[in-house]
Amino acid sequence: MISGASQAQYNVLEHNSKLTPLDGHAYRTHHDFQNRVLEYPFVREDDILWSKTYIQKIDLRQKVNHPLYFPQYPVKIGGGKVIMNLADNLLKAVLTDGSITAYETEYFDEILTSQEINKIMFSIDTIEYEDIDTGELISELDTIKVESKDIKELLIIEDRFFDKKRSVIDVRILGICPVAEVMNNETLEMEKVKLFWVWFPEARQLMANATVYNSFNSAERMTYDELFHKRLFASVITKESNLYDRAVYDYKKNKMNQLLEAERIKNDIRNLESDLWEY
Repeated sequence: MISGASQAQYNVLEHNSKLTPLDGHAYRTHHDFQNRVLEYPFVREDDILWSKTYIQKIDLRQKVNHPLYFPQYPVKIGGGKVIMNLADNLLKAVLTDGSITAYETEYFDEILTSQEINKIMFSIDTIEYEDIDTGELISELDTIKVESKDIKELLIIEDRFFDKKRSVIDVRILGICPVAEVMNNETLEMEKVKLFWVWFPEARQLMANATVYNSFNSAERMTYDELFHKRLFASVITKESNLYDRAVYDYKKNKMNQLLEAERIKNDIRNLESDLWEY
């Protein structure tokens, strides 16, 4: 028994002592490990007493949402790993790998092809300007390309429901939409353009293996799937399922009134949960 224990300890030390260039650090790294996706608790339709659908806006310029926006360009961290922001991961999966399906609207009924998405993200226009010396008009080609750094906003659509079997108000994210700021050639103003919608359950495996960049602790490995399910982001409600199918900005034109309306909707959810219990 003593011999077996010493042999087992020797194997562990031998395993941890031999580093390879693929590790890229002073310790062994699992560079080829694939995370698994944790399944949601089963929900039966008859057990849902209350449900509503919400669309929320995530402003990536806010500091709390910076882990979703940075790094603006892919960063190598050693061990053959590259950390990309959420937009780069989605664009790579949709345009390059084709592992995720892109949809045109939040209803997920019309599929977008990679060619249709490229028409939105890439555009070539002819601009004319006057030469200062000769006074002649010179024509040049102006290429507009949407990059991940131009995506400064995300839209998420989610269901909130009360499950009487578990006695909880649960929330499930249904889709994510990257929104880019693109210059309009006619008005020369920046406009927000919805690129595509992604069905969140289909993208969970991708986000479970995509690491969020942590500038404070490189040993901490949080995935985008964990970030969304832990609700580590700030958002504002822009639409609540209603009879008129209208968003908050359709009936609240002032920016401050839109924020107050979004806060009112959140308070209604809190009050509903509180009214479900008796003390």
